[in-house]
Amino acid sequence: MRGTRPTARRPFLVHLVLGASRRDANLEEAQTVQVSSTRTGLRLAAGGAALLLAAGCATSGGSSARSPAPAPVQPSNPPASASAASTPVVAGPATTGVPPGTGLKPYTGPTTITTPGTVIDAATITDCLVIKADDVTISRSRITSPGCQFNVLSDAGNTGLRLVDVEIDGQDNTTGDSAVAGAGYTCLRCDVQGTTDGFKAGSDVTIQDSWIHDLAMTKESHNDGVQSLGTNRLTIGGSTIVLADGATSAVILSTGSASAMRNVSISDNVLGGGAFTVYGGYSAGEDDVAKVSGIAITNNRFSTKIHPRSGAYGPITSADPPVVVSGNTWYDGPEAGRSLS
Repeated sequence: MRGTRPTARRPFLVHLVLGASRRDANLEEAQTVQVSSTRTGLRLAAGGAALLLAAGCATSGGSSARSPAPAPVQPSNPPASASAASTPVVAGPATTGVPPGTGLKPYTGPTTITTPGTVIDAATITDCLVIKADDVTISRSRITSPGCQFNVLSDAGNTGLRLVDVEIDGQDNTTGDSAVAGAGYTCLRCDVQGTTDGFKAGSDVTIQDSWIHDLAMTKESHNDGVQSLGTNRLTIGGSTIVLADGATSAVILSTGSASAMRNVSISDNVLGGGAFTVYGGYSAGEDDVAKVSGIAITNNRFSTKIHPRSGAYGPITSADPPVVVSGNTWYDGPEAGRSLS
């Protein structure tokens, strides 16, 4: 059950968390499930003044069209000192998901994976996956499972799950939860769309160089790019999370779930949308400071494409000391390249 729309201070959230770099060439010892379809490529639109949404997915049995969703763009007003050589790569359709030219085959293996070291490569996957083994790898694959609570669940106690160059499309599933959930996983260069939330993040989670966009939204949904209800070690880096109007947050660390929030790095991302774009895990006088340590929100770039202040109410909230906030700048708009403060 989901609550009402978010308020300026903190959205009401009812969410469940369960459990708790290009291709890896050293997978010879793992069981490999070779699994082909063509990929409808996602292209970064030219003309950086507009957020264009382009997302497509195709399986061997057909295709589905999607409505536009925000895509990352270059700053419309870059600082005078910026140069092409110093402009960071922005995660988006050209850098995430299944690499162009990858031949995909339907995945016919188990949906509950219990063999340690299993590798699923170059597959189209249309079922929900539950990972109950260590060191599982899913690479160069497209997951288009529409009816899942979680498209991929890293079950309690697992470690070493890796999703690399993977596209997860929940097919606008408004009754499910997130594309990936649990603990002990890494998502590298992932393209995530069509789910209510992008990620539910427990402990030992890394989301790197990924693109989260075009989530499945309703008037009652509380859409987050990444949500954690408690973690010890969470890294969100080099990713683009710009969500359409009506979302709750690009990233939310919620200590209201009575779980510790420790050792979190949110750095070098392009972020935008939400009530506040980032909820930093600690609001003085409201949260328990004893639960919070090692949270840093640094060197991110905040987009004004959805709201003039990135989020409807601003870029960052619930980030009182000891949360560290530094080096964050505006990505685009009249203050592009300048500090948030």
